[in-house]
Amino acid sequence: MSRKIGLILCVVVFAAVTGSVHGQGAEIAFHGGQAVEEYERGGGGSLVVNLPTGIRTVHVGARATYHVAKTEDEGEKSLLLYGVDAGVTLVSSPILVRAMIGVGRAQDSEQTVTRNDDTRTATTTTTNTYYAQPGLLIGASLGPLSVGIEGRYINLEKGVSTAAVYAMVGFKVGR
Repeated sequence: MSRKIGLILCVVVFAAVTGSVHGQGAEIAFHGGQAVEEYERGGGGSLVVNLPTGIRTVHVGARATYHVAKTEDEGEKSLLLYGVDAGVTLVSSPILVRAMIGVGRAQDSEQTVTRNDDTRTATTTTTNTYYAQPGLLIGASLGPLSVGIEGRYINLEKGVSTAAVYAMVGFKVGR
């Protein structure tokens, strides 16, 4: 996993040293979508600061996402991701293209329910692990509003890794 993260970080740094200058400020974004494997519906938000480097805009901030999937009538599985998110704007007008990577903690929980006559017993198993989440956002910047589609790969240290696609709406605050 560390080689993948290193390669992605090299791509982000390389992309940051080519291009044009963009404004600074903060961005609040909300996302919702679907994962491919095991975890289904998911949503969350992020708060990032846009830092003009003189070449490209670099984004650094925090992100949280929660996925839930019903395994059967007898239980539920969920995934909570929270950590830092960083990226670089590759193209900003008229199309918005951003390369991103998130790293942090993940909490994979599974609840199973067993029935024995009139007794129903719920057991929850939680696995705490780490994640790396590279991604690409393609969208449009409409003044202070940005909208787009975000593709991410949730690479879990322990558990089932999966690809996910999210719709994103962001609001820029500042210059």
